[in-house]
Amino acid sequence: MRLINKITMLFSLLLMISVNTVFAGDSYTVDSRHSIINFSTIKKQYVIEPAVFKHVEGTISNSGEVEISIHLDSIDTKIPIRDSRIQSLFFNVVNFPKAVIKAKIDMEKIKSISSYKKMDIPATLEFYGKTKPLKLTVLVAKTYKSRLLITSMQPTIINASDYGIPAKNLVKLAETVGGLSISNKVAVNFVLTFKK
Repeated sequence: MRLINKITMLFSLLLMISVNTVFAGDSYTVDSRHSIINFSTIKKQYVIEPAVFKHVEGTISNSGEVEISIHLDSIDTKIPIRDSRIQSLFFNVVNFPKAVIKAKIDMEKIKSISSYKKMDIPATLEFYGKTKPLKLTVLVAKTYKSRLLITSMQPTIINASDYGIPAKNLVKLAETVGGLSISNKVAVNFVLTFKK
């Protein structure tokens, strides 16, 4: 009887380990070294200044829940003084350090991808204390070593006023460049690499 109980316990333990391994294998984490979110500001209607966020974190859970955190203080325009001004005058990173994207991906579709697939993903962006819906059109590709590459197929237009960023923030930022007008809209693109 003891032998049967031990065998049953051992079988149950192996089953639990197998199930946990299967589920763990379906979750992904952002590889921040190979991921980037970029945008461009438009100054004086025709001067385009690109910028990237270098610190991006996030996960895709077993059930397809996606959460991406963008650290706003990681902005890189290649001009340190401009980075500092955008962080403090526009983003107000002391009070709003991150922007967070949440979405839901159909993991069955991910599993069925042999190479790449176009997908429309409903999402939300939490930014400056407000949350708004977004529709993301992305290309999802499976790469070597069980990795996923998710890239935007078209820019996502973000309007600062939609998120309650005060107009005076943009005015203050414009004053640092001689009062040149700066658009309150930006086109955002991204390349996100996920690893199991």
